[in-house]
This record gives sequence, C-alpha cells and structure tokens, in this order.
Amino acid sequence: MRHLIPLFTFFALSCCWSQNSEKVTDNLEYKITYLMTYQIDSTNIQRVESEEMVLYIGNNISRFSSAGKAIGDSLMNSIDRKSKSQANYAKIQSQIPPTSFDYYIYKRIPEGKLSFTRKIVKDNFKYIEDLDKIKWNIDADTKKINSYKVQKATTYYAGRNYTAWFTSEIPISDGPYKFNGLPGLILKISDNKNHYSFELLKLQKLEIPISISFNEKAYISTTKERFKRVKKEYDIDPIAALERTGMSFSFPSGERQRMQKEHLEELKNQNNPIELE
Repeated sequence: MRHLIPLFTFFALSCCWSQNSEKVTDNLEYKITYLMTYQIDSTNIQRVESEEMVLYIGNNISRFSSAGKAIGDSLMNSIDRKSKSQANYAKIQSQIPPTSFDYYIYKRIPEGKLSFTRKIVKDNFKYIEDLDKIKWNIDADTKKINSYKVQKATTYYAGRNYTAWFTSEIPISDGPYKFNGLPGLILKISDNKNHYSFELLKLQKLEIPISISFNEKAYISTTKERFKRVKKEYDIDPIAALERTGMSFSFPSGERQRMQKEHLEELKNQNNPIELE
C-alpha cells in the first residue's frame, strides 16, 4: 500500500484545482505557527511524531491546517489550469512539505460556528459544530512563554483532559485545532497523557493579507458521525474507494491481497486519534 500513497496524494491535490471560483469572504492578517507533537500509537511511547501547523486569523474567520496542506493547496491553486497535469506533479510535489493531516478547520467567530472540512476521494465533506462547545476552567497559575505572560486553563474535550496556556496580551480568542473561547490566544496546549500537544513557534502579522474563500455550497454537508464512518471506510480499503470513482488498477496475482493485509497491519498502529469520542 505504501507505494500507492503518491498516487493518492496526487489525486487529492488535483481535486483542489477547482476551488479558485470561490468568492472572498475575509482577509487573513495573522499567521500563527505551532509545532504539533503527537503519539499516533497509544501502545508505543517511542513513536512520537511532529508536524508544523498553521492558524491564519482574519476579522471574522480563522483557518487552521497543517503547513503542508496550506502550502500544497496554495501552490496548486496558483498554477495556470493549462499547466496542471500529472507531468508537472513531481515538480510541484517537491515544493510541498509532507503532511499527515489534510483537513481545514474554519472558525467563524460572529456566527459562533466551526466548520471542519476534508476531501475523501472526490467528495468535499463538511460538518459544523458550535464554537462554545469547549468549556474552560481558568486557573490563577501564570508563567512566561516566548516573553508572553500566560495563564493556565483546563478543559475536557473529545475524550481527553487538556491544559492550555493563553495570553491576554494577544486578545484573540482562538488557538490550534478546534480550541477557542479563552480571553487570549492559546500559545500552548496538551492533553494530560501528552499524546497531543501544540506549542507556539512563531507569530506573524502579514505584510500583505491573504484573501480567504469559503464557499459553503462547495461541500457535502454531513454530521460528524457520518463523516467518521465514511473516513473509516476509506481508511480500511482506499483502493476500493478509488475504484468506486471509476479508477482501475492492475496487480500481479496475490499482490492486492498482500498490500491490503500490510495496510491493515499499519492501521493497527494508528489507534490514537486526537478525538477519542
């Protein structure tokens, strides 16, 4: 299954080319970069991975994703449609940081809503949650992070107990992933088992704001539960999911079965998602 990953990546990137027609909904003025450190296998404390994630903040909306996802989509959307072909893919791919996370999280502050979006094969899915879903307990404890005075807050979210450190010196009620609702930007947050943590690397005010587009009609609206079922079906057998779109593959005798068995073994070691419930 491992040697099919480049094909899956190309397919996912190629599907984002049509997004240029979306109308501008806000201008992103700040870029906050976090280092996400995570343990994807709950039974293997040696398997700790990390990836840079980015939070872009505008007046009415923010967007969170992996740096690789943001860079990849930006590159693909900046290229003239006529030049977008598989022949150019290798050149484009070489400029994109690898990523294990291909979702976007849009927080729409005035509406009090959060939209989680992800493409699975050809379909763009979206589910919506309330921003006030996370309930915080703010403590008196303070310390310094990157010269900022930060204050401690705790919460229980999606099966994990978290400790966050936020600063009122940056009065932005936002943070990494779905976390929000504190009286200041979250600079660091981790669960009590340290399986998932986000820590500030850099905060930038952009010299030239980035126009952001979010067209609700471009997505299939679903529930979180339904999205998780569709994703699970894809994760278990991605080849079958691609074949249902009309793609075809040819394998030597027994090779597909061997690859599927190997893939399922890999999945057993990916048993620790950020949301447990």
